[in-house]
Amino acid sequence: MMTDELKKIGVFIKRDFRILFTYRLAFSTAFLGIVFNLFYLVLFGSMFGSRELSALTPYGGDFISYILVGSIGWGFLWSIMGMTSSSLRSEMMMGTMESILLTSTKISTIMIAYTIFGCIFGLLSIGILISVGFLCFSVSFGNATIYTFIIMFLSALLMMGFGMIFGGLTIWVKNIGQATPLIQNIAMFFCGVYFPITVLPEYLQPIAKYVPFYYSIEGLRKSLIPTTPESEIIRYIIVLLVLSIAFILIGLYTLYKGLNKAKKDGSLVFY
Repeated sequence: MMTDELKKIGVFIKRDFRILFTYRLAFSTAFLGIVFNLFYLVLFGSMFGSRELSALTPYGGDFISYILVGSIGWGFLWSIMGMTSSSLRSEMMMGTMESILLTSTKISTIMIAYTIFGCIFGLLSIGILISVGFLCFSVSFGNATIYTFIIMFLSALLMMGFGMIFGGLTIWVKNIGQATPLIQNIAMFFCGVYFPITVLPEYLQPIAKYVPFYYSIEGLRKSLIPTTPESEIIRYIIVLLVLSIAFILIGLYTLYKGLNKAKKDGSLVFY
């Protein structure tokens, strides 16, 4: 049984790659958008006349490195989120969701496949950003440790949970509007993606500690700084472990609730 489910994961990933490479223009423009966004932010920061900014001293001071790490972390997170939530919507729009669920395939198998595919897509974007950072701005990440990869793995699980939450809501209400972009913009504001939270007004800074993605981005940054105490990095890992377990459970609950409602209403076959 377990072997069959693992084979199905491979089939889903293979199918998604075939679809991805079928629409080559969309595939290439997605990565070009990431690169141009990076250059846009770097050129904007260049107006300050120096790569070294005092506000970024805890992170090494170099604003290009800061933006690059933020772009890498944020892009990786939302690649997974986008794949897990939008793929369910696509299945419904194409009318394949009901057919898949009529088989012995578990919904958890589908979500794992979407998560792995999102991770692969995210890793491709990371490779491109690292290459651009090294070739164009002489930025390297030779300080990556095992903790860096643990943080990225736990962050992937966290985003899988969020993807299931939004996927379940999509199945339930069919159209969640701009909820995902809105949450993304709010989270980006408080997570220190492109600027440290210390530049926010003091009364807003504590809010960052209640945004789950903050621990992914900040943990990633800290794991790349050689002088960061090991105990501090482990603290981020523990928080991410707890958050990932919590949101996966919430995501599974939301997903199954949405599926049960859609099955009851007979609305799985349409979007």
